Amino acid sequence: MSVQEKLQELYLLDQQIRGLRSRVDAASRRQNAQRGKLDQLQRQEAELHEQLLTAKASAANLTTDAAAVEERIEKIRQVMTNVRSNKEYSALLVEVNTLKLHKTKIEDQELEHLSRVEDLQARTDEVAGKTAEQSKLVELAQKEVDSASAEIADQLGDLEKQRDEAAEPLEPDVLTLYRRLFDDYDGEALGEVEEQDRRRMEYTCGACFMSLPIQVVNAALTSKDKPVTCANCGRILYVSSQLKEALVPK
Repeated sequence: MSVQEKLQELYLLDQQIRGLRSRVDAASRRQNAQRGKLDQLQRQEAELHEQLLTAKASAANLTTDAAAVEERIEKIRQVMTNVRSNKEYSALLVEVNTLKLHKTKIEDQELEHLSRVEDLQARTDEVAGKTAEQSKLVELAQKEVDSASAEIADQLGDLEKQRDEAAEPLEPDVLTLYRRLFDDYDGEALGEVEEQDRRRMEYTCGACFMSLPIQVVNAALTSKDKPVTCANCGRILYVSSQLKEALVPK
């Protein structure tokens, strides 16, 4: 078996492994997308909750302030019942009226904060509901990942064992080249020699579709120990068994 044939065997096994893993990868991408939406909702819910706590605290402080002003007004009124001077009474009355205006402003602010509390509570509850629903979708997506992983586990294990056995006879430098191309081209490490016109000896690389000199095609057909690569894309070239039978008479 030539090095091209060994590499083709390894390549086919890698393609089968990629096909199986793609199911799990697709399920994982869906799960990650759902997880991303959940994270966003959880951050939004946390921010709203923090704003709600702040608004409630501000409203509570204003309630306390209004009560303190009211208490001050009552004390002044008690003092007013015992004063004997019109001047002193008038001064106390002015102070009471000023405090009443201040209390009104505080109560108006309190109402604004309470309205904000009500709005934030409604928004928080709404986002919390969405978060709960999204959590269910994340759980379902995770189950899909687990199911897909379980379905392919045995078959994937067998193929990986075959892939490792197919890689053993290859020289380290050849295997290194193959792995580099595999990583660089997202698994498409090999390019099939495609015949365009036999009479004119026109052939192309099936990976990059660029023309191949007939000398390169002959090398891919006859080389036993060294991989032959495309001068354009660098992929390892191989000839299908059908084309090989047509080009190399028995």
